[in-house]
Amino acid sequence: KQWYQRRVRGYTKQLATRPLFTGMWSTAAILFSGDVIAQQLIERRSKQDWVRTARMTSMGGLVVGPTLRTWYLCLDKMFGGGMLVSTVVKKLVTDQALFAPCFVACFISLNNLLQGKSMNEIKAQLRSEYLNIIIANWLIWVPCQILNFRLIPLQHRLMFANTMALIWNTYLAWKANAPNSDIQEVGR
Repeated sequence: KQWYQRRVRGYTKQLATRPLFTGMWSTAAILFSGDVIAQQLIERRSKQDWVRTARMTSMGGLVVGPTLRTWYLCLDKMFGGGMLVSTVVKKLVTDQALFAPCFVACFISLNNLLQGKSMNEIKAQLRSEYLNIIIANWLIWVPCQILNFRLIPLQHRLMFANTMALIWNTYLAWKANAPNSDIQEVGR
């Protein structure tokens, strides 16, 4: 218990002194974990694809963490920092109706670009998987974000989201890296 309390205090101190950097490394760690879990437990790979894991980890630290931190700051600026039900609903609707659909498409597209896939392959994966991923996003993130916006102070929202994101990122790593062999390329 003391070990855990020391870690939480250290993390909170890092958040106060280096919020962007702390969000970046913690998000990178969550995407690393999610990809390892996806490969080992869901895909049941005999050998870990460390290039893929490095790509997912890099995207977590360099794209996802900074983007989500900025997004949470914007939501508080737009709707205030209060945790009233009306404020939570405004943040939730904005987050899930505007941000999430765009972010999911960008994440999948960037992941595929970094794999060297063509625009036609990216379009094919988006056409094939996007709706399923968005529905899964809503099933996981609507309840999580209600808790996040209602109960969690701003400085801890990214870490709360990252903790919940272990499940989401495992799913997203699996879906974003699914082979497109059964998907016909758009335009061919």
